[in-house]
Amino acid sequence: MTIKPLIRNNIALNANPEGCRQNILNQIEELKDLELITETPLTVLIIGGSSGYGLASRIALTTKANAFTYNVSYEREPKGKSSGSAGYYNNLYFQEIAKSMGNEAIDLNADAFSHETKDKVINDFKTHNKKIDLVVYSVASGIRIDPDTQEKYQSALKPIGNEFSGYLVDIAKEKLELSTLEPATDEEIANTVKVMGGEDYLLWAKALQEADVLNQDCKFVTYTYIGSELTYPIYKDGTIGHAKRDLEKTNKEINKILSPLNGTAIISASKAVVTKASVFIPTMGLYASALFKVMKEKGTHESIVQHKYRLFKDMIYGNKAIIDEDGIYRLDHLEMDCDTQEKTKELLAHLDVENFQDSVDFDTFKIDFLTLNGFIDN
Repeated sequence: MTIKPLIRNNIALNANPEGCRQNILNQIEELKDLELITETPLTVLIIGGSSGYGLASRIALTTKANAFTYNVSYEREPKGKSSGSAGYYNNLYFQEIAKSMGNEAIDLNADAFSHETKDKVINDFKTHNKKIDLVVYSVASGIRIDPDTQEKYQSALKPIGNEFSGYLVDIAKEKLELSTLEPATDEEIANTVKVMGGEDYLLWAKALQEADVLNQDCKFVTYTYIGSELTYPIYKDGTIGHAKRDLEKTNKEINKILSPLNGTAIISASKAVVTKASVFIPTMGLYASALFKVMKEKGTHESIVQHKYRLFKDMIYGNKAIIDEDGIYRLDHLEMDCDTQEKTKELLAHLDVENFQDSVDFDTFKIDFLTLNGFIDN
């Protein structure tokens, strides 16, 4: 039976299970002929590995580092006539596919923010008599319940200081809508930091280190996005960016925690990709569509799994790291190339609002969005 996507206000209301499975197989196929990331198999904990960067990291590390992966993510199971979330099917089929390749994979469907989940993960690693070589923190939740107070916090995608107006791409209707966001309140800024900042990441680092489940020379990796000045008002200088700056400060504390193990905590700046969150950010959809067109013409466009493979192969386990003055690994250097940015700005400056698809690569943008939920052609 053919399952058609149900999209309302840029929210996919359903998922295609077989398409989710095929998406994993397609990403594995992309890496088939590439070199190994490491010769020695890795033991990896991924916090938020059910979709997006987390899933791409898991695929790259499993196929090219023969990794044992343990993923923690909170996904909706199917119920009655309602499908499960795409992440639920990604986890289900990833285990099946990894096993067929001879790799062990474990998934824990639980709230990564809770103390109980951290305890469960630690106990499982001890039961399996494994110590962790790599932790990938890629949580993308809009809500967090404080593990001590049980107070619920919700993040906000808003500018700080001034309102921001920009075009939002309505994916289902394939048209642009002007959207204006009011500046965030102090409470919304604080709540966004609470959800998307470094507090939980630090709790994970402390818990894992104190439980003695980290290997010597272990690495921690988390992801940020800096992006173009075109998106600064809503991203880098907005509530999300404010939370990411908190994450960057936390990373320094984690490096101190890992110091006795000769471990390293790394923040990697990723390129713009289509995510379930980014489609709600005015300007981001158009910027990404224009960027994709320019990078394809220049031969520098990467799929999400190719992008993460290069991070681990060249920068984290290789000797080609590009590190800026703030210590951030600039995996986004191809996006931030001066000529790429100038050409992207030029495309957007001459955008035809009525027929914007002729100006940018909207097809790739829409395909990437549908693929997130398993709606793919093959």
